[in-house]
Amino acid sequence: MDITPDRLDRLRLVPDPAADQLVSECFAADRAARLYQVLQQPFPLLQPGAEPVAAFLLSVRACPDWLNQDLLRRGHSVFQAHTAPIMGILGSFSLPFCYAAAPGNKALYLSDKMRKAPGKRLLDTARFVQAVCQSGGTEAFTYAVNRTRLIHAIARWHLHARGWNQAWGEPINQEDMAGTNLAFSYLVLLGLQQSGVTLSVKEKEGYLHLWRFIGYALHIEEELLPADLAGARTLTNVIRKRNLQKSAEGIALTRELIQFYQEVSGSRDARPIEAQLAWYLGPEVAGFLGIEVSPSAYRWVNFVQQCNTLGRLLDRPLPGLDPFARLQTAFLRQSGKDAAGSMVFKK
Repeated sequence: MDITPDRLDRLRLVPDPAADQLVSECFAADRAARLYQVLQQPFPLLQPGAEPVAAFLLSVRACPDWLNQDLLRRGHSVFQAHTAPIMGILGSFSLPFCYAAAPGNKALYLSDKMRKAPGKRLLDTARFVQAVCQSGGTEAFTYAVNRTRLIHAIARWHLHARGWNQAWGEPINQEDMAGTNLAFSYLVLLGLQQSGVTLSVKEKEGYLHLWRFIGYALHIEEELLPADLAGARTLTNVIRKRNLQKSAEGIALTRELIQFYQEVSGSRDARPIEAQLAWYLGPEVAGFLGIEVSPSAYRWVNFVQQCNTLGRLLDRPLPGLDPFARLQTAFLRQSGKDAAGSMVFKK
């Protein structure tokens, strides 16, 4: 994958024009309340031609020529077989990695609802991931991706109204969305490998292909959706070098995330949780987020991960050690219920 810094600079100025136009029209016509009301409706009750918001939510983007159904099914199978560790990796690796990306993290930091409710953001993420990874190509999949596009557009509208600095690029722009897509796909594969989950090359390619299709449905530019593992690694490294750095926003977002994990796990001590994050992120990115852990804490995490790996090999989970176990259970219980039920995503 060959994409120049100049091209990425230009893509930082590109959001999601169709979603932004619809949201702007709703706010301009004093129809914001109706916009939020439709977003709360379960998709089976929506009628495509009833009104613009419902039509948008149910609009299907034509499948790309590169879509491979065999790879897509393999990607679904990987998610279904490893849902619990994937959810844990999203919370302990993917999201903190995104928090380290500046200035993209300013959109999260300046959106009070997102910043001050990390638990809600995590559960919203879990619901989205459950929906798109289990229902590819169905109405539930279409609803989930288009609803996320509208939520992003609403966030952009409010951030601009509050005086967004355009020098940062558009909030939730193409480069930042591509980085998030890689965090949810390629980084998850790295996290699974690091956690002792063995996948074949075909399984990895299938999971990446699934998220390439999800990114396409989210209207991320196709040039930012790697076709293979080598391309994903290259683009991840490019975005990492361009964006990951120490920032007040990243540190604050991470502090709030760790505090939430303490509440969920019932731990008064943040050090084990910080060590878990640092173990996935590596010392450089952990340092960007203000996480400093001792060698003994790293050894503790290694011990926990070895026990988890042994439990998987024996098909006998060893509970009680992992501080994220309760969090994973909460993710699976809440997101699974919503994905299997009415598909109502609360704001």
